[in-house]
Amino acid sequence: MREPITSREMGALDLNCEYFGLSRLQLMENAGKAVADEILKRFSGGKVVLFAGSGNNAGDGFVAVRFLKGFDVDVVLARDVKSELARRNLDILVKAGFSVFPWQDYDFDYADIVIDGLLGTGFRGELRRPYSDIVRAINESESFVVSIDVPSGMNADSGEYREAVKADLTVTFHRPKPGLSRSPEIAGEVVVADIGIPEEFEKLAGPGDFRLAYRRFEDGHKGSHGKVLVVGGYPYVGAPFLAAYSTYKAGADIVTLAVPESVYPQVSSFSPEIIPRKLRGDEITEKNVEEITELARKHDVVVFGMGTVDKGDVAEEISKGVEKIVLDAGGLTATPHCRSILTPHRQEFERVFGYEASEESVLVAANSIDGAVLLKGKRDIVSDGRRVKYNDTGNAGMTVGGTGDVLAGVAGALFAICDDPFHAACAAAFITGLAGDMCLEEKGYNFTALDVAEKIPYAVKKVMELK
Repeated sequence: MREPITSREMGALDLNCEYFGLSRLQLMENAGKAVADEILKRFSGGKVVLFAGSGNNAGDGFVAVRFLKGFDVDVVLARDVKSELARRNLDILVKAGFSVFPWQDYDFDYADIVIDGLLGTGFRGELRRPYSDIVRAINESESFVVSIDVPSGMNADSGEYREAVKADLTVTFHRPKPGLSRSPEIAGEVVVADIGIPEEFEKLAGPGDFRLAYRRFEDGHKGSHGKVLVVGGYPYVGAPFLAAYSTYKAGADIVTLAVPESVYPQVSSFSPEIIPRKLRGDEITEKNVEEITELARKHDVVVFGMGTVDKGDVAEEISKGVEKIVLDAGGLTATPHCRSILTPHRQEFERVFGYEASEESVLVAANSIDGAVLLKGKRDIVSDGRRVKYNDTGNAGMTVGGTGDVLAGVAGALFAICDDPFHAACAAAFITGLAGDMCLEEKGYNFTALDVAEKIPYAVKKVMELK
């Protein structure tokens, strides 16, 4: 059986499929057909009752019963169907003359087969009416129970449940959900159905990856969406500013920029939003580790290295006193001692790790750290030593100096609010490239790194509005 996939990761993959041209309507059709096929393997006819909820899980069920020709089918709605895709498939059943009933008007007394299409992988907590009433009725029946994706009432990731459908068969899609193996007493026999998602799509970063990492809290306060310390500067003054500015543009609440006193006057005047901090000396050395670490205690993540050369020894010492760090440019020669994201381009990767850049070598390199390596290039490669993804957003205009600093800042903003460095790195690569593509569309190839940073909020808005 294939490696399990969490409910959030599966939701991200669904969104990515839509983005790459494989519609969720097609996936629903394939899923429903898979459920019907498993029933047809076991039964040649009989009474079928589909209990449907309000989401896409119900839509899978609406598709399934279309394929059960020769069966006596009743469709029972727990609530009004809210999912647009599910409603489209319900409309087909109504037009085709299927018997459709609201739960409160249905007298459930017998069925050879019950299809549980009530609640999907997004369910958490305790069942409420009418779902609790329907689940009890299903469990009290002598029907053969088929659950779609997961038994309703079960947490798809943890397997926890207070009250849930006890299935004889669970038909889950693409890959098993972790909770199924943790609660076999309600999952019953588990069949993993192929619904036509190409294997390559699992390795392509898309808008779903960004949504895995990005979040906004309705009841948030200043700092809820990330506090980031950017450390860099000398000999290249603009690089740490671009990183810090991009961190703000990617959604961080508080951004502090710490630079040597030799470049502090220039950097401190760049932006009123960024909090400047002066480090002792003309350039960053190991003498600054204590003051940087002290500053870092007030932040969620450190982004280090932009505008510096060969500061891996400093970065390594800093990483011993922080929980998260993003390393770029002069910080890349470090072996970090905390959760980390490294963002080398091809030449930096080969210089730091000593072998040719490829998917296999990025896997090996990422396996040597507690974090992820984001190899920048025409096609970005991201790995945490176990998983690998490619990112294809971005264009030749992004060879302009400073775009790597923008990416490091975006990675810092996302890593501040996302504990998984792999998800944060994939999201940063995708959204920064998308911002670059928006620059290309508006300005042609002659845009700057600052232009890319300015487009980050628009790229975020575009992704968050996708349905």
